[in-house]
Amino acid sequence: MLNVIVPLDFSEVSFNAAHYAYNMYKNRKDVTLILYHFNAAGEDVETERNYLESLKTEFSNSATTIETLLESGDDFIESLSAFAHVKTAYMIVMGLVGKTGLALRFSGSNTLKMAEKNVCPVLIVPEHAAFTGISNILITSEMKYVEENPTLLAVKRVLADFKPCLHILNVDSNHYVALTTAFKEERDKMESLLAEFNPEFYFMRLYDFHEAVNLFTTDKEIDMIIIAPKYHSFFERLFKTQHTKTLIYQSKVPVLAVHD
Repeated sequence: MLNVIVPLDFSEVSFNAAHYAYNMYKNRKDVTLILYHFNAAGEDVETERNYLESLKTEFSNSATTIETLLESGDDFIESLSAFAHVKTAYMIVMGLVGKTGLALRFSGSNTLKMAEKNVCPVLIVPEHAAFTGISNILITSEMKYVEENPTLLAVKRVLADFKPCLHILNVDSNHYVALTTAFKEERDKMESLLAEFNPEFYFMRLYDFHEAVNLFTTDKEIDMIIIAPKYHSFFERLFKTQHTKTLIYQSKVPVLAVHD
């Protein structure tokens, strides 16, 4: 069974992430959807348990197995990470609020902290995103040091789930790297490694990487962006620059962060 964990704080953004995860996997008999709540000091345990059971009942009419867990402790991130390790989690699905909702527990801070953890893939779901299928997936890549590794294997598992059109985008502000021999060699290696998914390659010469991704996402009707740090430095910038965080906060497209 594949364990997909959805942390809930019972805010609208976390409920939306739960519904997104449910609709994404509701027809999968091999998936267990775990509704997870971390109990902070002073919270009403019985009320929280009722919320979880109510959502479990709502999701019961599906092929997917639905489980709930209410956990207490001192640190949400460490507790969730430990639980994900124990369950060998396939994915964690978390909501991300817009910049006006940063006071919520699952505002960008905790969601991005979990995405930084090398536990399992983390799907970051924008607060108003609704699952309508995954037809187009985008991977951004610098086309450097391409090789078969655990990150690529994790990406392949996700691609196999949805069998989408796969778009691989390279953005460079300085020169036309698409014309260099080194770039072509790395592109060819990636094309070979992902051959079963028939990837399409694109190059954009634009100074603002994040603007390029936004433009491409709109133009190609992208349903999900996969961030794989082995293939680009965007992942590091994601958590280190306010500009990039703002992009993610305002994104309408879910972003999947995949580690080794």
